[in-house]
Amino acid sequence: MTEKELQNLIDKYISGNCSQEEKELLDKVLDSYTITDATMQMLDEESRIKSEIYSNIIKKGITPTQNQSLNTYKWLKIAAAMILLLFSLSAVFYTINPFEKEDVVAQEFITKSTKWGQRSTLTLQDGTKITLNAGSSVEFPESFNNLSKREIKLNGEAFFEVAKNPTKPFIIHTENVTTQVLGTSFNVNAYDFSENISVTVRTGKVRVQSENKNGDINTVYLTPNQMAEYSKKGDELITSTVANENYLDWKNGIIRFNDITFLEASKMLTRWYGIEVDFQSPSLKNCHVTARYEKAKLHVVLESIKFATKGMDYEYLENNTILFKGSCNH
Repeated sequence: MTEKELQNLIDKYISGNCSQEEKELLDKVLDSYTITDATMQMLDEESRIKSEIYSNIIKKGITPTQNQSLNTYKWLKIAAAMILLLFSLSAVFYTINPFEKEDVVAQEFITKSTKWGQRSTLTLQDGTKITLNAGSSVEFPESFNNLSKREIKLNGEAFFEVAKNPTKPFIIHTENVTTQVLGTSFNVNAYDFSENISVTVRTGKVRVQSENKNGDINTVYLTPNQMAEYSKKGDELITSTVANENYLDWKNGIIRFNDITFLEASKMLTRWYGIEVDFQSPSLKNCHVTARYEKAKLHVVLESIKFATKGMDYEYLENNTILFKGSCNH
C-alpha cells in the first residue's frame, strides 16, 4: 500500500464512505503500525494529536459523525500515520501481502579475508566453522539470533562445517549461485577470476541454485561426493560425482599438480605462497608437471619441478617474484 492509498483510506474512513472490507483493511494496517520514539516526540499529548487531526479534517470540510468516532488508540494510530505522511516519511507497506513482514534487525556485518599464501579458520556465533583458502573473503552478521536465516557472502574458496539448526537455514551467496543447508560440511570454490563456481558436498545434503541471464532458476540437490558446477561462460549448472576428496587438498595442506601446464601451476603457486611467477620464455608456459606436495615449503616445490623437467631453472627476483627460465626436457 502506498502513502497516497493510505491517505485516501483514512479520508474515506473519517467521511463514513468506507466499506466493511476497507474498514478491516485499515484496522489491520493501523494495528501493524508501531509508533517510534521519534514519532512520540512529535505527538506530545493526546489532546494535541486530536487537535492536529481535527485541523486536517476541517480543512477538508469533513465532520465525523458520532458513529464514525474512533477510540483514543485508533486516533493515535491515524495521527501518527497522517503526520508521517505530511513529513514525507514512509511506513513499511507491502505490495504482495501488506500484513506479512520479516523482522528487520539492525546488524553489524563482519568481513574476514585472507591474502595470497594465507589460509585461516574462523567460527561464527552459531558455531559454524569456516576455513578460508588463500585470496578469499567472507562477510557475515555479528549474530544470527534475531534473524530467520543465516546468510553470508563468499568470494573465493572456503570449506564450511555448518552448525545444525533446522529452523534457520544457512545460505551462502556467491555471484549467480546460492547454496542452502541446515547442517552439513561442503566446499565452495567461487573465485572472481575462475570460469566456474563449484559446490562439493562432503557430508549431509545441500541445495544449490543458480540464476541464468534470463532470470530462470535452476535447482539441484547434492549428497556426499557430489558436485554442482556453474559455468559462467555457458550460464548453466551441471552436477557430477567426485571419485575422491582431492577438492579438499588445499584444506589439508596438499598442493597437487595433475599433469598441468607451468602456467596453471604458476597460478597455484601464487595462491599457495603469495608469490608472482614470470616466464623468461613463453614456451615454458606450455611445459607440463605432475607432482604432489604436502605442507611443503616453496623452495622444495621449485627444486622438485627443476629436477623433474631436467632443463628448467628458476631465479628469485625483487618484489616477491620468481622467474622461470631455461627449457623443459621430460
